[in-house]
Amino acid sequence: MGILHLDAEAKVELHSKAVKLIARYESPLETVKALMVYNCERETKILAIAHRHPGLAELSYDDTPVVLG
Repeated sequence: MGILHLDAEAKVELHSKAVKLIARYESPLETVKALMVYNCERETKILAIAHRHPGLAELSYDDTPVVLG
């Protein structure tokens, strides 16, 4: 599980996108699905940049199981 630290501008952008998606979908479940897709697309872009420019970003893998609760 990774940790992505966002700067203030990125947080505002993410919040704005969330507000737009919430307004777009009537169902909370559909809103959550849309937000998950948006986040996956964002993560994919970050991985692509890190792969192309290894000195720009450091990626690591944490094999600790996710705990919900």
